[in-house]
Amino acid sequence: MNITRITSSSFFIGLSYFLWVFFIHINGSQYLVLYNLNLSVTRYLNVIVLLCLFLYIIIGFKIDGSTKIDLALFLVFFVGFLTFQRGALIFLFIILARRLKFSSFIKVFILATLFGMGFVFVTYALDLYPITDLNLFREDGSYRYLLGYRFPTFIPNFYFHLVLCWIFLRQDKSNLCEYIGILLINFLLYYFTDTRAVFYLLNFLVVSALMIRYINYDTCIIGWIFKFFTKYSIFIFCFIAFYFQYNYDPSVDYMNNLDSILSGRLHLGKMGFDLYDINLFGNNVEFVTLLESTLEKKQFFYIDSAYIQLILIYGVLLTVLVLLSYTRIGINIVENNDKYFGLVLIFLFAHSMTDPQLLSPEFNPFLLCLGYYGLKKHKDNLFK
Repeated sequence: MNITRITSSSFFIGLSYFLWVFFIHINGSQYLVLYNLNLSVTRYLNVIVLLCLFLYIIIGFKIDGSTKIDLALFLVFFVGFLTFQRGALIFLFIILARRLKFSSFIKVFILATLFGMGFVFVTYALDLYPITDLNLFREDGSYRYLLGYRFPTFIPNFYFHLVLCWIFLRQDKSNLCEYIGILLINFLLYYFTDTRAVFYLLNFLVVSALMIRYINYDTCIIGWIFKFFTKYSIFIFCFIAFYFQYNYDPSVDYMNNLDSILSGRLHLGKMGFDLYDINLFGNNVEFVTLLESTLEKKQFFYIDSAYIQLILIYGVLLTVLVLLSYTRIGINIVENNDKYFGLVLIFLFAHSMTDPQLLSPEFNPFLLCLGYYGLKKHKDNLFK
């Protein structure tokens, strides 16, 4: 009976997570957006996800030693939600995930993302898209292909996070042929989309994954540095992102040059600080996407840094909780000597200085590891 209940509850939360990731993924395709289907479809699809979660709660959820923490976090999130009005499903999945092995969610995420990519590629191959109004040319004249997505940056970033998941699961089992294949696909995506930052970061990730085969957290100097970054890199990268965007001044030559290299990210981050206050429970931040700015003649406004989004949208309290939680996870990773998990988080946090995917469930399944707190058996599930 207990085994049946566990199997059933695992099925429903796994199904709900698969559907959630798949639905959000295809919501980022040109097919849904340019035919104005995304808002109406998303509303109905979220109902299906919530129904599966509700069935999981009925069958598999039970009160235990972690419930008091859940209630406290729910209260904090609810107060903030009244202001920022987003992230409810993210919060639900985080607090419900811990009863299953974390690696199971990574596998489900990979499967859902591949199915989502399949949908996008089929609709793209069948030429179901109208002509986009976006200007897809770089200043140097190079053309950036959408490949079925709303923006050229989407598929390289999806691929980057899939590789993070692959390294997390495969660890020492990965061989040189796998890494060569990863690099070849990365080059092809770079050729078609000209997404430079994630191209170079992924190349560095592969080199790093090959290097750590021969070191561990106790290796002299290099291992110690690796250990320090596994524990505290999120604070380091968050501080760097905050410092340069909060203090951005175009009259300072090096900042202006850095902003040019980062495609205006410092300027847009500074604009976010000018438009919205830093407060305890966040703001209802309204972005103007590139497509909206083109069609509606509005000024483009989007903050790319996940850390700046986190503090402006969700507020200081949730930002501190997220940073401390990931730091706690880093400490547990070192204690369990799971060096590939540590490497994945370091690159995820580095990427978050200039990109927003840390907060996006369709890109980042490692959001769920924030919920593996409380009882020892739940903490142990993080490394299963």
